[in-house]
Amino acid sequence: MHIGTARTGDPQAPEIVPSAHCVRRYRERMPVRAPGGDEVAAGLLAALEAADVMRWPPAWAVSDRPAPLWAVSGDLAFPLAPTARPGRWLAVTCLRRGKG
Repeated sequence: MHIGTARTGDPQAPEIVPSAHCVRRYRERMPVRAPGGDEVAAGLLAALEAADVMRWPPAWAVSDRPAPLWAVSGDLAFPLAPTARPGRWLAVTCLRRGKG
């Protein structure tokens, strides 16, 4: 499931593509009530584009896998994994403060 590519403007991770798992977790953890995927895609891509890219997760983000980069947007954190395409990163999942 490809919903689009977030363009961050950050030299560490200029492009972030959410995985299908990330899209599912975003829908579960955010109050998206509209049927279909348009509202989910718009909200998720906007969160990724507004995110700060950093090497360390926020203290509240718990993940069982280390990530070389994190995209953090308000109460959302996305562990990032490199892809075969230079400059493009994969948002593996979506974590929300207080909701895992």
